[in-house]
Amino acid sequence: MSYEPLNILIIHGMGDQPKDFSKGFQKELLPKFRTSLEYLAKDYSLPNAFVPEPLNFITGWWAPVMEMTQEELEKRIYKKKIPFLRKFGMSFMGDVVAYQGESVYNEIHRYLAEALRTHLRLGSSHLTIVAHSLGSVIASDFVYDHTVKIGKTFKDSFGVSFSNFITLGSPLVLYAMRSSHSTEFSPAKVLDHFDRPVRVESETGYWLNLYDDDDIIGYPIKPVNRFYQEAVTADLRVDVGDLLTRWNPLSHGYYWDDGGTGRIIADKLAIDFAAIHLGLKGSDLQEALAHFRKRYNF
Repeated sequence: MSYEPLNILIIHGMGDQPKDFSKGFQKELLPKFRTSLEYLAKDYSLPNAFVPEPLNFITGWWAPVMEMTQEELEKRIYKKKIPFLRKFGMSFMGDVVAYQGESVYNEIHRYLAEALRTHLRLGSSHLTIVAHSLGSVIASDFVYDHTVKIGKTFKDSFGVSFSNFITLGSPLVLYAMRSSHSTEFSPAKVLDHFDRPVRVESETGYWLNLYDDDDIIGYPIKPVNRFYQEAVTADLRVDVGDLLTRWNPLSHGYYWDDGGTGRIIADKLAIDFAAIHLGLKGSDLQEALAHFRKRYNF
């Protein structure tokens, strides 16, 4: 029997990114997913859990939009090659600034929409978005524009449900500081006007926000106000990086390669796949979800 794969849209963060930026993440995730699915099949007497192609990875590669703009700016400022540290700073800070512009914003979103429309597999009606750093802000805006803003579901636009949202090292909460619609300044009102979060559309879907305490770019999201308290399922603290990076801000770049992060995502996707294709339902499904929450303390 053939099964339609779950769609996974992977969106990178700020800075220069190669087209295959998610290759390592995909390679790590798939065997973890298979292992999780095998355990579920054994625990709940489900059909043969081996599926040749269970996950459909879609790359949300928006870096070219920023790179073209940055290269044009570099040519105008520097006659010779730009110094490395200057290029590094321009790339990271420039991405955040450039994304505020309407034309860049729209072009990045066009890239994501094209990736989905070209590569989505509609049979499972499932989409999980995994987004890192500034990519999590872009993903939130993208989903918002296709749901909350126009009063429709994500499925209306793309034919699949927005089933899970996994944010990694996300600075999304910082954007609450710019959200007030009032001319009268009040710190509390500024944060409380950040009041229209995106929401997953599956009854068993989760928004899981993973962050490392040593990552100065990634933050918890739930505490910002009551709206995000309801929308975000859990802020999960993880410890990413190696001996040289896990204890400092460099940890921000290591979510993709972290085994613990991959395990969390794989375990949730395995439950989703089993529920859609292998007959995991009712009390068994609720028990599997409860075990998942207990395993990761939320």
